[in-house]
Amino acid sequence: MPGYGFRSRDEWGQFIMEYLSTRKELRRVFLLIEAKVGQLKSTDMSFLELVEKYGVATQLILTKTDKLKHADLTAISSNIIRAAQDIAPSVVHPNVICCSFKTKTGIGAIQEEILRASNIIQS
Repeated sequence: MPGYGFRSRDEWGQFIMEYLSTRKELRRVFLLIEAKVGQLKSTDMSFLELVEKYGVATQLILTKTDKLKHADLTAISSNIIRAAQDIAPSVVHPNVICCSFKTKTGIGAIQEEILRASNIIQS
């Protein structure tokens, strides 16, 4: 759902609620969060409330991490995972994947998690 944050909850909310509550095949969702924002947006928080409600495993992915210093990224990722687990403690995976399209950092980790979620490879 690229860009769900740019649309109102009225537009995507009902569709997503139905999808999350009825798709038995859904193993995990991947929530992309722009790292340089430094925190969860209100749309991210609303989405996390939905996945918690429907019990859908969720993997956080921080994007555009090449724009931050390593120390800043470490602090930001810790804060974001803590905030996400406060909202959705039973479904948020304990690790966050940091990635950058520009440097290709984290792309392999994302692919691996997709394969794990699909039960193509075992943990």
